[in-house]
Amino acid sequence: MGKKTKKNENFKFKNTKGVEYEVFFKKPNVKWYGDVDGYCHDPKEKDPKIYVNPYLTKQSELNTIIHEMAHAFFWDKPEKDIYAYANAISRMLYNHQNWRKLEKDTAYGRKKKGSENKDKTGSDNG
Repeated sequence: MGKKTKKNENFKFKNTKGVEYEVFFKKPNVKWYGDVDGYCHDPKEKDPKIYVNPYLTKQSELNTIIHEMAHAFFWDKPEKDIYAYANAISRMLYNHQNWRKLEKDTAYGRKKKGSENKDKTGSDNG
């Protein structure tokens, strides 16, 4: 059987240098980070985190996740490079491949009714 995740467990990953990040779907605090939709902590910080605003459109959320995770892997790259990379990847996935976020019933961690006829990309099979 596959590994089950706990309800409301945040996503964790390690970058290529072995630094573990935890991803939170929470708007970054404007007092600390300014008016941004995402933020990635410096990998040198203790327990670095990524924050992603959960109130974005699906396409903007995808772009922000890619953008902030790219910072975690390529911390020393200039913002303009990360920006261009995230925009290219999210545009290809969202517009060209039609990838969509699967909607889940947040109260129970289950897919919403009617989503059983969707494939992994969130597209209808029929």
